[in-house]
Amino acid sequence: MNTNLISASSPVCAKYWSELKNLSDNVKLELITLLSSSMTHPENGEKADDGKGWTEKFAGKWQDDRTAEEIVEDIRAARNANMREIEL
Repeated sequence: MNTNLISASSPVCAKYWSELKNLSDNVKLELITLLSSSMTHPENGEKADDGKGWTEKFAGKWQDDRTAEEIVEDIRAARNANMREIEL
């Protein structure tokens, strides 16, 4: 397997590849099976996310009596400046 492709494709993959590359082929196959299964059979009973319509699961979830302007005002009022000193 070309490790350069893995490193270039994703920093996350590169991080884990250094740990996984020395495992036996059987262990790697078991991991592949577990990862594949987690994508096609989510444990929470929901259909696997195909990336389409992902916003639909959030639609109508926010419930608030405030207007948009009031929410924005509250967000701005809750901001705080990070004024801590950082020692280098």
